[in-house]
Amino acid sequence: MNQSRLLEFDDVVNLTNNNEDSVYGQVGRSNNNTYVVWQESVPGNTDRNYEIFFKKSSDDGNSFGERIQVSDNIGFSEHPQMASENNNVYVVWADDTNVNKQIYFKNSNNGGNSFGEQVLLSDGNSNAFNQEISSFGDNVYTVWLEKIPSGPYRVMLASSNDGGDTFHKPIALSENAMAQTFPKISAINDSHVYVAWNVEEDQPNTKSGVYFISSSDNGMTFGNMSKLNMKENDFGEPQVASSGNQVYVIWGGSDTNKLRSLSLIKSDDYGKTFSEPKKISEIEHGKLNEPSNVEIMADQNNRVFIAWQDRMDTSDKDEIFFASSSDGGESFSGVTNLSNNADISECPSIITVEDMVFATWEDLTPGNHEVLFSRGTIL
Repeated sequence: MNQSRLLEFDDVVNLTNNNEDSVYGQVGRSNNNTYVVWQESVPGNTDRNYEIFFKKSSDDGNSFGERIQVSDNIGFSEHPQMASENNNVYVVWADDTNVNKQIYFKNSNNGGNSFGEQVLLSDGNSNAFNQEISSFGDNVYTVWLEKIPSGPYRVMLASSNDGGDTFHKPIALSENAMAQTFPKISAINDSHVYVAWNVEEDQPNTKSGVYFISSSDNGMTFGNMSKLNMKENDFGEPQVASSGNQVYVIWGGSDTNKLRSLSLIKSDDYGKTFSEPKKISEIEHGKLNEPSNVEIMADQNNRVFIAWQDRMDTSDKDEIFFASSSDGGESFSGVTNLSNNADISECPSIITVEDMVFATWEDLTPGNHEVLFSRGTIL
């Protein structure tokens, strides 16, 4: 990897800064507003419970307003995901209030100042989790993993074409999945939607691997399913990003399949065909040990940004690393140890807008899990 420095990050800010357990932060950006959503333990319960909370910045992340509580359920609300377009902010999460885990959605149409009523997206008779969300214009897409009673795990998608006011009936993208399947989604202009997921054990009709499927009609129909990894067991939890006709899928390892490298695969024809995977196994900080929770963003200027967590050879704790590419993922530079903290840092989230990068992650350094935030400038 080219080690030239291309980004400069500001000081890290503790966004949650309390005695509770704050985890799984996600960052978003639209209309010059920066948004962060996370899951936090709620005091005063006999059993630990969690709710979804949200903060907004209107000055490029220099300061954030008061937190807003998005969920208010008696069950365990977890793993929030967020997308935003113009003045709309969309949040999904999983909740087990009704015994089974289910996927809930809330929309803000005033730039995150307040949120509307929660909407149930998944089948209340099934267990649903591992949710992700993406949006473009008035189109909103949510994917999740669903376990049918006495049936298979399947990858589901629900789409809205009116800014989240109503959703079409969810459709099954695949019924060859497992409990450790993590579906990911990316939506762009030209009506294209892309979904990638992992299957880590052979299923009745599917070999283990990273799978990809695409839609060119705003998620109404899907096709072109393909298996992206070349070698068996050389894959983990994927992430997908897109811009124009380019589609990127990247993966590190997973909880059940540890790897010592990142793999990036690219399409220049809207996901119809893909290149062979490019390996990232060493950076200036040392060899990669067990990279995971990788995130990726792409923009119209042929730039690609990645973040991941890993433990370097010289450390016994995970850190958050960031790297950028200005040639469509052919090479990466600006490798930064973004967290560089005294304790475990994990679960990064990034978003890029023009020449700015916004990142969040959870960190144990303050003494309990907190959601930290940093802003980077592309030099």
